[in-house]
Amino acid sequence: MKPGFAFLVHPLLHWHRRVMGVRRGHIGLALDHSAGIEAVGVAGSLTMPSNQGPVTGLIVAVPDTAAGLTSDQSRALAHQIRAAEIAIEHGVGAIGLANALGVVAGRGRFLAEQAPVPVTAGHAATAWAAIEITTMVAARQPGPIGVLGFKGTVGEAVAAALASAGHEVWVDATGSAAVRRAEKTGCRAATTQEVAGRAVVLVGGSTTGPVLAPSLVRGNTVLVDLALPPTLEPGPRPDGLTIVAGETLSLPGAITAGFWGRIWLTMANYGRGCVFACLAEPLVIAMTGESGWSEGRRLDPERLADLGGQLKRLGYHPVIRKR
Repeated sequence: MKPGFAFLVHPLLHWHRRVMGVRRGHIGLALDHSAGIEAVGVAGSLTMPSNQGPVTGLIVAVPDTAAGLTSDQSRALAHQIRAAEIAIEHGVGAIGLANALGVVAGRGRFLAEQAPVPVTAGHAATAWAAIEITTMVAARQPGPIGVLGFKGTVGEAVAAALASAGHEVWVDATGSAAVRRAEKTGCRAATTQEVAGRAVVLVGGSTTGPVLAPSLVRGNTVLVDLALPPTLEPGPRPDGLTIVAGETLSLPGAITAGFWGRIWLTMANYGRGCVFACLAEPLVIAMTGESGWSEGRRLDPERLADLGGQLKRLGYHPVIRKR
């Protein structure tokens, strides 16, 4: 079966680089040493279920962690382009960018300008899922909601939607421009420490993590975490803290994967019977031929709702899963 979409990924932790090096037969990468563009390659493949039939996804990995990608944007773009070339050689109809690859190099805009198929950072699906999951959590635990990562595309979209729905939302916005933007979206601006101290439901919307010391979080908080690596730094956690994945979608069936595809699912922290929404967005593009939900710095609420409807029709529904 020809792949319907590709998902471009990077190692989340340094030991992931070693696994990718074994997969690629790349000695430098396997030893967690520096690796160039020759280390970019296929990490595995998946067959994803949907209400309209299965679709195959190709996982293509670059060798750099989030820190490496964000520190050298030119190198990040070169690796994006090479990974996309490999995906297109396999005949995919859409490309998704995972984690930091969806933030660097113009949030995928430069790659999208060159690629012959739609490219998405998955921000729209991620934001929609986070809004739905946070709303479900807040129904069980009413009170102030805090959103970290407000300066990002997803963080702002989540905060604005929750505030529009009538929730008391605090965001990590400092500086006059950020404060004005927060107020315009109906949110209350504060420092990261103040947001964490006020919220009974806290959304970790930073792309890369970790950004927050556990000691700053109040007891009995629910952390809806979007970040991989996670939002919280290492250290003792407050009593009663519950952490749930912020963009988890249930599936209409089982994922079929070979050995290396299953290894990647495990490293990416995918639970059984679910996927993260950023992976589902290129799947929707491949299945429907529609795209553009994640375009632009700020996400359109109506477009988010449209994408959410598409996902549900394909059998993908937000679900609360503990991390």
